[in-house]
Amino acid sequence: MAKRTNTRVTQRVLTLDKQIATAVMSLKDYNPANKEFTAQRLREALKGLEDATAAEQKALEAVAKARESAIRVESAFHELVLGTKRQVLAQYGDDSDEITSLGMKKKSERKYGRPRKGTTS
Repeated sequence: MAKRTNTRVTQRVLTLDKQIATAVMSLKDYNPANKEFTAQRLREALKGLEDATAAEQKALEAVAKARESAIRVESAFHELVLGTKRQVLAQYGDDSDEITSLGMKKKSERKYGRPRKGTTS
């Protein structure tokens, strides 16, 4: 029996396992010596696997929808903030103290042009 329970079984292996389980369940005279491995247990485990896979898929779809919604809300908020910054610049001017409270620099504090190399003479 597999001891690793914290890693996923690959889809290739799961597909083969499902085929084997279906083949065993179709055997009419299957009667294992160890009653842990009956066709009924296989049927129940296969049903549990299908239910868990469906639940995982539903949860992944819910996460994707929530992420898309969050992206839309973030984008709308960001656009609102950008518009607000433009309005503050329009109302108070680009050299006012009010724009510094928004984290912006005054026009008079900006440095223009390319930085020059210092001369060492």
